[in-house]
Amino acid sequence: MNQKQAPLYEALCTYVATKNEPLHVPGHKDGQVFDQEARRHFASILPIDATEVKGLDDLHHPEEAIAVAQQLAAEAFGAEQTFFLVGGTTAGNLAAALAVCRPGEQILVQRNAHKSVFNGLLLAGANPVFIAPEIEHETEVASCLHPSFIKKALQEYPDIRAVWLTNPSYYGMGMNLKEAAEICHTAGVPLLVDEAHGAHYGQAEVLPESALMCGADLVVQSTHKMLPAMTMASMLHVRGERIDRNRLATVLAMVQSSSPSYPLLASLDVARRYLVQEGREKLTESIERLEQAQIELSRHLQSVTIWSGAEGIYSRDPLKWVIRSTQSQVTGYQLLEWLEEEGCTAEMADPRNVVLVFAIDTDRQVIERAAQALSRIDRRLMQVEQTVAPVRTGNSASLWLNAGETSVPARPLQEAFHSSYLVVSLDKAIGCCCAEMVIPYPPGIPLLIPGEIITGRHVQMIVQIRESGGYFQGALDPAMKTIKILC
Repeated sequence: MNQKQAPLYEALCTYVATKNEPLHVPGHKDGQVFDQEARRHFASILPIDATEVKGLDDLHHPEEAIAVAQQLAAEAFGAEQTFFLVGGTTAGNLAAALAVCRPGEQILVQRNAHKSVFNGLLLAGANPVFIAPEIEHETEVASCLHPSFIKKALQEYPDIRAVWLTNPSYYGMGMNLKEAAEICHTAGVPLLVDEAHGAHYGQAEVLPESALMCGADLVVQSTHKMLPAMTMASMLHVRGERIDRNRLATVLAMVQSSSPSYPLLASLDVARRYLVQEGREKLTESIERLEQAQIELSRHLQSVTIWSGAEGIYSRDPLKWVIRSTQSQVTGYQLLEWLEEEGCTAEMADPRNVVLVFAIDTDRQVIERAAQALSRIDRRLMQVEQTVAPVRTGNSASLWLNAGETSVPARPLQEAFHSSYLVVSLDKAIGCCCAEMVIPYPPGIPLLIPGEIITGRHVQMIVQIRESGGYFQGALDPAMKTIKILC
């Protein structure tokens, strides 16, 4: 196919050029009716914020521009079929769960999965079997799984319907997906991969292979995270015959709006074109600059480190820098604030680390600005006497079992979600069954889900994250002084 074209974007340009009177939704009428003060920011995008009129196709029944745009994306990313998503990877994960799982079926899930995976399983009525990830000891974060753990789990639970992995992690750590896919297929189950942070994988030789290249059956990517699409614009890719594509299309129409955003859809189209036409070459150049800068920085930084990989971690995303202080009383949240004072806004922080995310086209000026900010923070830390007692900066990873061990919630996820609950103080919840999701954000990985037993370590971790400067999503009490438990 001709990857120079962007059929959906071009169709929107034709729509704008036609200048028909818009006697249809949306209510801003191609930008004619809009707040005057805000118009200066929205004016250029409103004319293409269209709807399913002639020539613009229909996301839920694509036959024209959207259909061709999705085919071009499938070719560019190595899929047999690609679906555009306007609800982020969240929508893709919800659809994946509903397409693959039936009520009561078991599915093997990497425990450090995003909340959208658990929400999808809840909606589907599936019963997750959790498999504990390995811990990267320098950063103290959950990383990935050795494929042998998956093989053992499939033998232990022969009724498992599918395997759902997250690769790479939010921190850019990855596993051997090719071996994992072979193990799944030998066992006769499909491999689903949440590749939200790896849309750029496989697009340059200096990057790890993509999940599709490794043999995954269904892959969801946040095109807006690591490629230049607009926020909420993602893709779902399918290969092989293990996924019922008709069922998948049906559930996608359930979880996505019947009035999808055309600017978001078109941004997927042009992000794919940019990647193929320019991005792959720029990726290689950017990574070379970033790797060299990291080596040079690491030579003189004394109180700040940049994670560069470790034994047991199969792959690392070079577009992400995981930063931490060697001084134990300095949290990732503090580093995040200091970076902002230096004019750099980082992606996320946890009790120990802060994560910087670079673009597929990152010039030397951006890298130099980040490097200078880290150097100044390093000097600032060297002037701080370690007179304060070290902060206990645990990570959610410490809550889980030994790497590769499996577990199931005390109560089925969907049953626990729909059951009656009580609200009690956090310290009185130990030993009780949780009735809500407790999610430090970012990275959006639940500490607890409905049906799991609350332990003393959970309570300790919640308090540590709260006192370190983190916050929570999903819980009834955002301050986490109280928690919902099952009656």
